Amino acid sequence: MKEQVFVSAVLYVHNNEQEIAQALTELDRTMMTYFQHYEIILVNDFSQDKTLENVHSAIENIYGDTTIINLSRKHGVEHAMMAGLNKSMGDFVFEIESLFIDFNLDLLYDMFKTATGKGFDIVAATSGQAGWKSRIFYRILNKVSYLNLSLSTETVRLVTRRALNAMLNLREKVRYRKALYELTGYSKTLINYKPINRLTGRKVNRENISLAVDALVSFSHFGLRAAHLLTGVFFLFSLFMGGYALYNYFFNQSVVQGWTTLMILISLGFAGLFFIGGIIGEYTSRILIEIQNRPFYSTKSVEMYKEKKPRLELIKEKESASGQ
Repeated sequence: MKEQVFVSAVLYVHNNEQEIAQALTELDRTMMTYFQHYEIILVNDFSQDKTLENVHSAIENIYGDTTIINLSRKHGVEHAMMAGLNKSMGDFVFEIESLFIDFNLDLLYDMFKTATGKGFDIVAATSGQAGWKSRIFYRILNKVSYLNLSLSTETVRLVTRRALNAMLNLREKVRYRKALYELTGYSKTLINYKPINRLTGRKVNRENISLAVDALVSFSHFGLRAAHLLTGVFFLFSLFMGGYALYNYFFNQSVVQGWTTLMILISLGFAGLFFIGGIIGEYTSRILIEIQNRPFYSTKSVEMYKEKKPRLELIKEKESASGQ
């Protein structure tokens, strides 16, 4: 028997012309199997290939309500997913950030049963095969964060409507959903699954580096602690070099008057000042982002496709009508 709640599935898409048709069709079949009422929201993050064309072709085989949000420029995963989450109406919302899926889609229903059966508001799933770069990043973030975070790599996430609304209502402009969900305080659990195929780790690019910096600056004291630590290190080094210069002045009469020592002291001192200045500038830029109050995303167009009845139901209706 199908579940009677209304669920939403939000997918992030960017230049996925090869994967989109199959992923969209399989997701629709899975949702139709387990849920009576559902919607699929596809966020097209300014794809430059044939992704949108392939989506339009795949729509012919999709039975659930489908919404396509076309963004006007490249926003990145976090802000693009916000566009889809704001549009979603489900009592439960699945967040799928990548179409390179390494799990059986029946896992979505297992996550739903975990949420409803055990009372969790946030259920995330992971294969436990994160790359070493991701493991190092989460270890640093969890250790230095003032929020006592316990973040890890997540492949797909299910959130209840109340947890989603609490996250959306937070006023922070730096949208890192993993940490923001932690801020809401709602209960969370993590499901481990065995991957059906091995996927390569997410490549390190400008977007990933920018997101990592945003998370470290906004949800931890990493920058301030680094600045304080370097301030102390360079202060002690300056004292040492000053003592070394005085020692040579009084006890080493043959030393050449201190060009090398002076240059070492000046170069390292200025290096520390520049680094500290960079940290201060990063925090100042965050303040500017907060007070500008700009929208998270800009939408070019929204396409909506209504639910179609599955072919099996149409056949049954025809048979019933002919029987009358």
